[in-house]
Amino acid sequence: MKPEQISNSFSSDRNGFSISGVKLADIVKETGTPVYIYDAQTIRRQYNQLRANLPERVEIFYAMKANPLLSVIEILKNLGAGMEIASGGELKRCYNRAIPSEKIAFTGPAKTDEEIKEAVKMGIYSIRAESLGEVNRINNISAQNNRRTEIELRINPLKGIQNAIVKMSGGPSKFGIDEEKMIEAVEYSSGLPNIDLKGVHIFAATGINSREAFLDNVANCFRIASIFNKYSTVRSIGIGGGLSIPYRDSEQELQLSGLRQKLEDMIHQNGFIEKNNAKVILEPGRYLVGQSGIYVSRVMDRKSSRGTKYVLTDGGVHNILRLALIPGTQQPIINLSRSDVHETKFDIGGPICSSLDFLGKEVRLPSNTNEGDYMGVFCAGAYGFTEGMHEFLSHDIPAEVVADSGKYFIARKRKSSEEFLKEQTVLMELK
Repeated sequence: MKPEQISNSFSSDRNGFSISGVKLADIVKETGTPVYIYDAQTIRRQYNQLRANLPERVEIFYAMKANPLLSVIEILKNLGAGMEIASGGELKRCYNRAIPSEKIAFTGPAKTDEEIKEAVKMGIYSIRAESLGEVNRINNISAQNNRRTEIELRINPLKGIQNAIVKMSGGPSKFGIDEEKMIEAVEYSSGLPNIDLKGVHIFAATGINSREAFLDNVANCFRIASIFNKYSTVRSIGIGGGLSIPYRDSEQELQLSGLRQKLEDMIHQNGFIEKNNAKVILEPGRYLVGQSGIYVSRVMDRKSSRGTKYVLTDGGVHNILRLALIPGTQQPIINLSRSDVHETKFDIGGPICSSLDFLGKEVRLPSNTNEGDYMGVFCAGAYGFTEGMHEFLSHDIPAEVVADSGKYFIARKRKSSEEFLKEQTVLMELK
């Protein structure tokens, strides 16, 4: 997979590799390596493309867990996206960027009382309750704050999604209320004095890479919502996100053509949605920001061992843990310093003392790849920096940079190991 296939904001010429018209060499001269670079134009392009292929009734709430960088949030806020959050920390980021309360939905298990309290006080669009125990806590905290809080019940469907990378439904789950217990949960929640039950939320899978699988999931969400509506008026249907991006040449891009009309037909067929003027909430994360990001490291060494050729870089999987967490995962890896057509297979390892620390194995790179070259892991804008374990071995934490229309700025500066030390104290034995 070539950079320009991932985003037309990426280009190479005799002056080197560029992101949105910004030379990579200029960025790394200031930030050092490893470094994360995100292209703002790619994010806007992905959002606008998706928005144009959805009915007006379907709203986009960005799944902030994919990349909670304030600059990324600001880009998507300015495009009109709401925010789907999963922690009190993400709620604070919404407050920091002045996200309207009616455009925030709070999902996720094991919410603390303090997190619920802050969401109640802000009067957000919806708290997605994962259990009846959580419904009770929301009700009690709302009563203590003289509020009536809007909630959706998160349902764990009986049916899973076919062809998704990670299935989160169809069996036992820590997420949501089992579908067969939904009616009981609806009737119970509707009777609580400080709860305003507005609808249903379903997040059944992630890694959805086909239009048919996506539409099948929406149909299942609408089916569940129609049952829910018989017992309590549905004003909101969260259909989850999980839209995938291609990481390899063999993977297809999600086809959006014709999606708008098919969704409009499905909404019309489920008359209660239009009758209730219900919102349909789509929560993409990876799809919006994944292709915008590149994790750049520098080649520090090249060696051979018993027939295997190695390239060793100053950035490892501790900063992009997805590569080690999901077996068989491989993201596009490209030598950004060379364009030689003669290729050799290399295993690309980082500086971490772990056998898991490989950015890729049997990766085809220019045969003359050598020390000082810049290596780019692409499609790293989602679940990259945010999913890392950055303090492992006390390496510096990489900077995060945003490029946009010929300019760039450091959105999060590099954090040195000396700064780690300043955050720690030592308990000295009293004498």
